[in-house]
Amino acid sequence: MPGDNATGHEAARCCRPFPKRGCPPPERGFTLVELILVMVIAGILAAVAVPRMIGRTSFDTRGFADQLAATVRFAQKLAIAQRRDVSVHLTTNDATLCYSALAPCAAASQAPGPGGEKPYTVTAPNGVTIAPVTVLTFDRGGRPDTAAQLDIQINGAGTHHVLVERETGYVHD
Repeated sequence: MPGDNATGHEAARCCRPFPKRGCPPPERGFTLVELILVMVIAGILAAVAVPRMIGRTSFDTRGFADQLAATVRFAQKLAIAQRRDVSVHLTTNDATLCYSALAPCAAASQAPGPGGEKPYTVTAPNGVTIAPVTVLTFDRGGRPDTAAQLDIQINGAGTHHVLVERETGYVHD
């Protein structure tokens, strides 16, 4: 073939962007744009699809721990704002705000949530539980009725803790 032994003028003719007939075919490969596009698509799949396939229990456990901590903080603020006792009734699957420390919470003594909804209950996702089962009451000054620091454990894929300090009622994890 004439393109196999191209020398001189013929070699220059084969190196142009549009080689003439008889030149060897140009090298094939992927462009930088194609490679970046594949990496972006793989990144999107890794961020969206893979967590759904693997499972969400660890995310649900942490998310519920944060939600429960916010609920306990809200109960303390509600007790201070309304100058009355507010209790958080903790069961293995949910937490409910109530004006009475007696369990179960009667419909007449249910405390409202941040949006005014009654009863205000946060429910644990599947595979997530709360321990201990107890009633935590904040007095009108926002102080909890615990004799020591209360450690609320949220168990799922791992254990997260919501701690309520004895003197101040400070809620943290």
